[in-house]
Amino acid sequence: MEDWSREVVYEKLLRIPEVRSLVDQHARLATKHVSSEEFLAIADKIVPLGVSLGTVASIVRPIFTQLGLKTGKERSASVPRPTGKVIVTALCSLAHHGQILRQVRQLEDGCLLEASLPSDLWSFEGALHVGLRRDGNATRVDAATEIPGQMYDWGKSRRALDELFDNLQAGLA
Repeated sequence: MEDWSREVVYEKLLRIPEVRSLVDQHARLATKHVSSEEFLAIADKIVPLGVSLGTVASIVRPIFTQLGLKTGKERSASVPRPTGKVIVTALCSLAHHGQILRQVRQLEDGCLLEASLPSDLWSFEGALHVGLRRDGNATRVDAATEIPGQMYDWGKSRRALDELFDNLQAGLA
C-alpha cells in the first residue's frame, strides 16, 4: 500500500485503488432527500392555490438570479493533516452527502473542488466550492456555498459547511 497522504495532484490520487475505494464507500452511504422542486409539486397537490408553486418558482428564480440575488456562507480553517489525506477526506465527505463533483482545478500546492449543493426542502440547488492547499504540515481549507436566486437558505449553507469541516477534522478517510 503506497503512502498518498502528501500527494496534492487530484488525478494521481484518483488513480490509487485505495482512494477510489474510500470515495465509493462513502458514495454508497449517501441518502436521497426530497428536493425543493419535489416538495413544491407535493404542496401543489395538497393545497391547490389555482397556480402551481413549482411554476411560479421556475419563473421567479431565474429573474432573481439575473438580479444577482443569492445566499451563501464562507468558512476557512487549517486542518492538521497532510494535504493528500485532506483532499481525499473532502472527496469522501462530498460523496457521503450526495454533493456531485462538477469541476476540479489543479493548483501547484493543492486543488479547488466545485460540487453541487443538491436541492432540498430548504433551498434550490447551489454550489459548494472547496479550496485545499498545503500549508506546511497542515492543509488550508477555504470553503464557500452559493445558492443563486434565493435570499435565505434557512441554515442549509451553515449545515453543509459544518458537515464538511466536521468530516475534515475527524478525518473520514
